[in-house]
Amino acid sequence: MDFLNALNQRAKRTFDAVRSGPCWQVRSDVTIPALRYAALLMLVKDEADIIGLNLRHHYRLGFRRFFILDNNSSDGTAREIELFRKDAPQADIFYAQDYQQAYYQAAKMQALQQFVEIYLRHDANPPDWIFFVDADEFITCCHTGPKPEEDFSRMLADPEARLLMFHWAQAALVTSAPPYRLTEFGPTLAETECVVWPKMREEVTKVALRTGCGLTTGQGNHFVEQAEKVLDHTRLMMDAGFCIVHFPQRSIEQIKRKLLNGMNALQTSALPSEMGKHWREQYAQYQQEGTGALRSLLMRHLALCLVSDKDI
Repeated sequence: MDFLNALNQRAKRTFDAVRSGPCWQVRSDVTIPALRYAALLMLVKDEADIIGLNLRHHYRLGFRRFFILDNNSSDGTAREIELFRKDAPQADIFYAQDYQQAYYQAAKMQALQQFVEIYLRHDANPPDWIFFVDADEFITCCHTGPKPEEDFSRMLADPEARLLMFHWAQAALVTSAPPYRLTEFGPTLAETECVVWPKMREEVTKVALRTGCGLTTGQGNHFVEQAEKVLDHTRLMMDAGFCIVHFPQRSIEQIKRKLLNGMNALQTSALPSEMGKHWREQYAQYQQEGTGALRSLLMRHLALCLVSDKDI
């Protein structure tokens, strides 16, 4: 799709320019009031270390409708969600347990999207936009320029806009200067000592879609299945200074838990072998090398976010 490639290249150029310039900043102080009636959808599993921060971050951004499908978490994720419910009384939170362990992420998110639109159909303010994030993804303003709220709100209000396209900015919980040491999340993303990759090494998208346009997302919520419907109706969120700060690998224990959960979900599904290729490859490496394979994955991720003089 030429139009998607063009958007990706524009996002990369914009991100790289902002990231290398004086206006770069990971911010937690930006609020978009127009997000009040959007819906934020999540499928989570064993994310107790990050889910609370994620929910508070998006609440601060302006979201008030949260729909969370929990895939058999056993690590305290449910407790963190309940704590958020108590701390954010204005949030409308739908939380459900997904008893199916099988890896049918796309189908589950499509079902959740349909549920949200039907569930809120008779609300005084039905949702106009559906956003999708994972627990380790944060929709974030990443510059200090003027009025990012207005730029974001303008895209939401644009009657021709059907799809909002965000791009990943990979991040790692590590100090930015030697001697490097692992860090932990702070009270907010802006107060978290971390590093974000110095340039966009790979263009990975996540989308939000306008309701009522017949759009559904595919695997990973990276794009919609009806590309022809968004050809001239896609808005690039880097143009408004927003990316998705992404923390996929945070500790040896978290990487192990994520890998084992991912493989278990694949093994209990009937998906073709080419699905979840990265899970299968990493699991095979883990079986051969044990903890050393997990450490290699973490070190590679840290280098990806730290090294600026060459590609990884």
